Amino acid sequence: MRVAVDARQVYRTQRRGIGKTLIDLYATLAARRPAWRFILFHQAGNRPDRLSGLQNVVQSRLDFFGADRLNAWEQAVLPAASMAAGADVIHSPANTAPRYAAAPVVVNIHDLIPVEMAPNDPAARAWLAKVRDTGRRASRVITGTEHSKGRIIEWLGLPAEKITVCPWAPDRNSRRIDDPAELNRVRAIHGLCPNEPYVFGFGAADPRKNTRRVLEAYAGLPAETRATFRLLLVGIQEPALSELRTAAGEMGIAGRAALRGFTDESDLPALMSGAVAMCYLSQYEGFGLPVLDAFACGTPVLAGNKTSLPEVAGDAALLVEPGDTDAIREGLLRILTDSALRDDLRNRGTERVRKFTWVRTAEIVAGVFEAAMTGGKVH
Repeated sequence: MRVAVDARQVYRTQRRGIGKTLIDLYATLAARRPAWRFILFHQAGNRPDRLSGLQNVVQSRLDFFGADRLNAWEQAVLPAASMAAGADVIHSPANTAPRYAAAPVVVNIHDLIPVEMAPNDPAARAWLAKVRDTGRRASRVITGTEHSKGRIIEWLGLPAEKITVCPWAPDRNSRRIDDPAELNRVRAIHGLCPNEPYVFGFGAADPRKNTRRVLEAYAGLPAETRATFRLLLVGIQEPALSELRTAAGEMGIAGRAALRGFTDESDLPALMSGAVAMCYLSQYEGFGLPVLDAFACGTPVLAGNKTSLPEVAGDAALLVEPGDTDAIREGLLRILTDSALRDDLRNRGTERVRKFTWVRTAEIVAGVFEAAMTGGKVH
């Protein structure tokens, strides 16, 4: 089988969740299906080392010059290149896909966050129309959780049998790191003192990620708790970074809350391993990969109790209402001051993450590709 992939997310200079998971997925698929050929079509960007040298993975750059206002790369360049490559299946992993293609299309619809968060927003409704059209034209749809599958059925009107739930797995680099020198190296990079205890999290400009509310909850902790545990949030882009630092100052926690931009991917395992806990209080997630990454690092997790997060975390995280600042503050206080709770969550997380493997994910995806090519059922 020849699989053509819209791999633009893989080659982004600053990769986010989809790009990272695709690297792990296709490295595993290449090993599990050595007779298959995977053509990763992309534009200029950051070439992933893990996919280089794999004999059945071809990385093909397709440049499109000028502003792509009509989305011509996806709608014309990609299907033409896929046809020229003799693709049996086209994999579009980021919610939209070519409307017309010579091969069956498999699309990942991760979630419907834009319209869920702003159902009356014209831009969100226009996006929903594109995703609905994609879902109806696609041969098969993949999503990460049963929660997302249910929302896709409700919003897009797709038949349940067309949608396969395929859970992701933790980043292959996520592992427990105990080396004090390495833990203090990443502390220093992020403005923390040697051996300083901290709670870790990911921030963002998007209000859905709840960064400001996490700051408010942390500011509401007892002074002695804040004096013991710093707050470190990474991944915040400008201008939100400056705005949130100003807000932290107004809350009186500028000296205790370390807010940072994108961090090097290779530093994340040490940052998670060195943390007393990780907070992931998003108000809406289609999956929630950082929860699994934290489990793999042996880090206790405080997470939101909405959308897909309970399905991913199971009973291995302390779950709170993400829209309630007091609930977040109480959750932080519990997880930071109760060592027995942290030990229990750490053990539960280690057990929970074993259920999520890249071999399992790759086999499900391979089954979907085969069903798309033959028109049969997913096995």
